[in-house]
Amino acid sequence: MGTRRWTADEDRLLGAMPDRDAAIRLGRARRTIFNRRRKLRIAPFIPHVRLWTRMEEELLGTMSDRKLARQLNRTVDSVAARRRARRIPIFHSKIHKWTPDDDKLLTERPDAQVAMLLGLSRLAVQRRRLRLGIFRAGRDYVRLRPWQPEEDALLGTASDMELARRLGRRISAVRQRRIQLGLQTPCRQWTPETDALLEKMSDKAVAQLLGRTVRAVSTRRQRLGIPAHGRTFGD
Repeated sequence: MGTRRWTADEDRLLGAMPDRDAAIRLGRARRTIFNRRRKLRIAPFIPHVRLWTRMEEELLGTMSDRKLARQLNRTVDSVAARRRARRIPIFHSKIHKWTPDDDKLLTERPDAQVAMLLGLSRLAVQRRRLRLGIFRAGRDYVRLRPWQPEEDALLGTASDMELARRLGRRISAVRQRRIQLGLQTPCRQWTPETDALLEKMSDKAVAQLLGRTVRAVSTRRQRLGIPAHGRTFGD
């Protein structure tokens, strides 16, 4: 099958839009668009840069970057970048009323960026995210099942592993919620099941799983004569 020939109308689109958009419009590969544009010595598409006016710059730092972006019909990132370039401190409001759009940012951006966009401290953003049960999973933020009062009442009454089983939640989620509420796990007797974990996992992993200190786990392992996970006594 022969190579599809270029038409004059197609050539006129080169450089008039990003290569990606031209590829979609013309039904050609992006690399093909790039090579054709270079062959014809056509410069890549450069979007129009809207200059800042003096009146717009005077508004920087007087409100959150996100609010000003809506008011000026600009992107939040462009407003934040301009404010930093002018060395204008971020706007800090005494009381921030979270909106559904603000909460949505918690699932889309890191805490530092949300804090910058909303004019809040990173700690305030982190507290809001944890209160809504939004935790990081890999590179994405996911909203977890909200904690109920009756579930919170159980925290600290048993090991994190046992409660995770009873509540149908991950052990890490139970442990994080318990720590968030400032609760400790009760001192529990070692069982054959928990002792068996000492041969399969590191002291740190067992400590996190059972809600114990690493030192307590290490002491129990040494008392039972169990080598550290991944090692033998001959090592």
